[in-house]
Amino acid sequence: MKKIEDLFRAQAASPTETIGLFNGAVGFRVPEYQRPYDWARDNITRLFSDCLNGFHRLGTSGNADAFTFLGTLILVKDERQEASFGGVSVAIVDGQQRLTTLTLLACALVERMTLLSKKIDTLPFSEAVRGWLKAEVEDWIRELTECAIGSQKLKGHKTYPFPRIVRAGDQRGKSAAEAEYRSALGKFLNSFGEYVNGDEGEFQPPSLGSGSEALKLGDNFSLIRELIKSLNDPEWYETAECEIVPIEWISRAGYRALFERLNDTLHSDSDQNSALSELIKTSAAQDLVRTLLFAAYFSRCIVLTRVITDDESAAFDIFDALNSTGEPLTAIETLKPRVIQYENGRGGYGGSASEEQFARLKRFVDEAYPETAAKQSETKALIVSFGLLIEGQKLAENLSAQRNFLRTRYDKAASVSRENAQRFVRQIADVAEVRHQYWTTHGIETLANFHDQSRLDEIQQLVAFLNATKSNLVLPIIARYWRPDLKQAGDEKFLQVIRAVTAFLVLRRAATGTTASIDSDFRAIMAPLGTNKFGLNAGVDKTNALMDISALRAAFRTLLAKSKAKIAEREKWISQTIDNPLYQQSKEIARFMLLIAADGAQPSTTELGCWNKIGVKSSANDVYLDYKTWRSPNYATVEHVAPDSEQHLDWDKDIYKNSIIRHTLGNLCLLPAKENGAIGNGSWAKKRLFYRALTETTEAGQQARFEEAAAQGMKFSNSTRQILKDAKRLPLLDPLVMVDEWTVTTISARGRNIAGHVWDRLWPWLS
Repeated sequence: MKKIEDLFRAQAASPTETIGLFNGAVGFRVPEYQRPYDWARDNITRLFSDCLNGFHRLGTSGNADAFTFLGTLILVKDERQEASFGGVSVAIVDGQQRLTTLTLLACALVERMTLLSKKIDTLPFSEAVRGWLKAEVEDWIRELTECAIGSQKLKGHKTYPFPRIVRAGDQRGKSAAEAEYRSALGKFLNSFGEYVNGDEGEFQPPSLGSGSEALKLGDNFSLIRELIKSLNDPEWYETAECEIVPIEWISRAGYRALFERLNDTLHSDSDQNSALSELIKTSAAQDLVRTLLFAAYFSRCIVLTRVITDDESAAFDIFDALNSTGEPLTAIETLKPRVIQYENGRGGYGGSASEEQFARLKRFVDEAYPETAAKQSETKALIVSFGLLIEGQKLAENLSAQRNFLRTRYDKAASVSRENAQRFVRQIADVAEVRHQYWTTHGIETLANFHDQSRLDEIQQLVAFLNATKSNLVLPIIARYWRPDLKQAGDEKFLQVIRAVTAFLVLRRAATGTTASIDSDFRAIMAPLGTNKFGLNAGVDKTNALMDISALRAAFRTLLAKSKAKIAEREKWISQTIDNPLYQQSKEIARFMLLIAADGAQPSTTELGCWNKIGVKSSANDVYLDYKTWRSPNYATVEHVAPDSEQHLDWDKDIYKNSIIRHTLGNLCLLPAKENGAIGNGSWAKKRLFYRALTETTEAGQQARFEEAAAQGMKFSNSTRQILKDAKRLPLLDPLVMVDEWTVTTISARGRNIAGHVWDRLWPWLS
């Protein structure tokens, strides 16, 4: 009987340590029973973002959180499958998708560094620095190449290359005559081996075939290439779940240690510091330097748990055992034992404030999301919100990083006092409750538990709108001003915060048309104080003062003024907004704006198609900006007046001279989906009659509209007639039925009118 220690060997290893198995002679093989390589774009992007997050943390930490952990690789040593192979063949029982992707990533890094290194001789460096940089690049290119291409030792000093990973059906050999590569992966890596031994520029992948795996491999390599280029693109990071490493950080210990030839080629500290300073100051070198350091990080700091056995059945048992529990523990579940241990050393966990907060977390996370996968997803989103709340930190939905974040920040909080440690746990529970109450339909319905009746409806309506826009990064801002006893303590300031957030979101997105950089703006509100950073975060080892509402408004105004649209004055904002195709950009923003314009207004008798609020005595019937209307199916769908389709010749041709006008604010209205479907893309004359039927107050008036249509040669079908009879009167259409001709001029005037009412309602919320 085997001893336990002989069953398998497990070890944490980097990619280069993994390919160093058996003195570098290891060759990985994907067995025939494994599924094809099929990782989706999301898998690739997530892996790359996880690596970049670890790469960024290297500048602030030398601990385990600076590494990127990518799971387990289960291998079975088996040389029988490749008789003519001079290396050691191992089958991959688990981890082939990750290992294949990492191999492609290594290839892309080699290609990118090869191209960038050609510029070294043109850079304004001293010969010593240039020589060091060349040596550094050559070493990392060689090391990463070995992740993709191995080398078999032949007789004497001769060697022969081989693809580091192949699939069943491929045959690695000691010569071209013995080797045969049928799979897309084998062909790709064999060709890459020829590329690195040549003197070409870009790598030109060979024809990989037309199968699904071949297409996926080609597409993923193209994606990885683009991601590697994005490593140095600040704009790419705006929407990514990671942050760019500032070039000034390369002198920090974590990155400096990745320059493995620095001590060999530049011997004195002053020479080394001077060389790093040259790199930092030379903008033309920054792409190469950052790529070089990321390549070194890839090689040294990405970690796989490598499990090797000689027994394939044992490998499957290990695989099954590692996956029998399904989803791993959430970040909060791994924090709890640490909290219990801390509290037990200071009076006991039982009955403590921390125990009470974990009971809240159970209610708002575990019980609200009983399915394991849903609980994991919600917890990850919760920790992202909490990271911004507590520290103003951009945190990815990466389980390992989140576990480490909670552990290290809790320890930091606990180092101050027990009260501070308990505050930390309470704030996690607060964020969980805010997410439950303000970001779910059920929670919004029960907000009367937290808000005065006079403000309840408006708060419900505004948070329902924010939720509909999926603006998740507003949650930390809201949570900062929230407290469980809000109803007793007073919620006026809280309403003002919700208003300010809403006003900023609508004014910003309506003018710019997109979400570009708006997440960065919300993060800037929470980030520690600095240039255009406003310090709303709560603090970890101390309690930061809460920003006054006037200061919050001023911060939002600053961000609007520095945005691409430079939003600061009414007329400029209106002009920018009415030219945006809001229907395509955000139907929820457009819907909200249409309701604001109609709220407390009457159809204008001088500007047909528009709303008037001057001298209007509002009544309950004129209220549209409320929670009931927002939820109502009567105004649930944003629709075009002039149809989206260009094939109808009985509309003003100028509307269709470009592809934007028809999607702008002035050409949009709100309708129930069923009613809009009944009229379809009919002419303005028919659509106007349809709208008039929907605005009639009596059945007799509606019948008159049918007769009017018949007199003009138009006939509503029986099903359309029934829809109109069943429909509730829709006064939001009242201004439209007053318009004789629907033209570009009408659309522009109506858009300007709606936008003006929106500005007049929202700007005071910020000023």
